Parts: sequence; structure tokens; C-alpha cells
Amino acid sequence: MDDSTARRILGVGPHASLRQARQAYTRRAKMVHPDRYAHAAPPARREAQRAMAELNEAWRTIQLGPPARPRAGHEPEHGPSRAEPPRPRGCEICGHIPANRIDIRSLTGLLVIHRSERYAGVLCRGCGTALCRDVQAQTLTMGWWGVLAVFVNLAVLVNNGSYFRMLNGMAWPTDRVAGTEAPLSEPMPATRKVTARVLPWVATVTAAVLVALLVMLLARNAP
Repeated sequence: MDDSTARRILGVGPHASLRQARQAYTRRAKMVHPDRYAHAAPPARREAQRAMAELNEAWRTIQLGPPARPRAGHEPEHGPSRAEPPRPRGCEICGHIPANRIDIRSLTGLLVIHRSERYAGVLCRGCGTALCRDVQAQTLTMGWWGVLAVFVNLAVLVNNGSYFRMLNGMAWPTDRVAGTEAPLSEPMPATRKVTARVLPWVATVTAAVLVALLVMLLARNAP
């Protein structure tokens, strides 16, 4: 794999720094990692494994750096370059259109501190909905367990919900952009709705009960 192909796969330009390339690799890897497809059909799991291997190869290529430039007087001969017509920007995961930018987060409460992960990119309705459901379910399950995390989690859930509504208003993906370097050939498999999962309900109800008990205890001991 050459440097230009690797950069197209990661979605970065020819002048992007190594740090920017690493951020792009991390962002896409979180979306297509095979672990996210553990409960999908075998073809979808194989597609995710192929996509992850391609991302890994692209990142290794960029880490090694571009090949040395030819010395002066030994420039390869090329014909006049032609500017390529702009192509519609498809989904970063599957290459389909229409696609729109989302910027969602997951939160994990760790008693005194909390940890946040960001998932941002241009996604179609299929990929965006599948990702949003998983991230929102994770946040509802893990985001309550901290002193400040309770309040931060509410803001995160509201932010994620706004992108849910935007995705629901989009048309379903139809065509794939020709020549796209998106890692998957089809939109991500549909994931279960957040309301159909048990752990987010259990965690949220438990957190609400604990907060209510704490408020009652403080009110009882107030002078």
C-alpha cells in the first residue's frame, strides 16, 4: 500500500501530520472494530475484520513515511495533471450517501473522575444510527457512577439525543460514492434499540433510586 492510498483510507490529506493521521485512524477504528460486530451475521463480521486489517495497514504505511523523493535531475516524467472533479462526500464508514456529520460521546463514571470518548465523523443514517444506539446504551449503563458524572452524563445524553433526531430525519442510504475508500462496502448492521436493552434500564433506574435515597437522607438530616 502506498502513502497516498493509506491517506485516502484514513480520510486525511497529503499534508496531514502524523498526529492527525493517528487521530483519524483511532476515530475510524473505534467505529469498525470487529468487537462492535460480535453479534452481527458472519458476513458482517468478516467485513469488519477486513476493514480493520485495511485500516491497520494504512496506519502502518503512514508511520513508515512516504518514499524518498527522487533527486533533482531524476524527476519522473508525467503528463499534465488534471484536477479531479469534486465528489460528493459519502459516509466515512460505508461510503454511501446521503451522509451528515455527527459528534457524539460516551461517558464512564469512575466515582470521583469520569472518562469520555468521542465519536465524530460524517455518517449515513444506517451507520450513524447503529453507532449512536451503542454509544447511548453504553453511556446510560456506565455514565452515572461518579459524583460529577451524574450531571455530565445528562449533558452527554442530551447532546447524543440531538444527533439521534437529526439521523431520524435523514433519508436512508442509497448509492455508494464511486471510488470511495470507506472501509465497509455496506452500512453497519442495525443494532438493537436502546429501549430494548436491559442493562441501560437497570443502571439508570438504580442510579435514580440511589440519588433519591441520598436526597431523602440529606433532607432528613438537615437542621
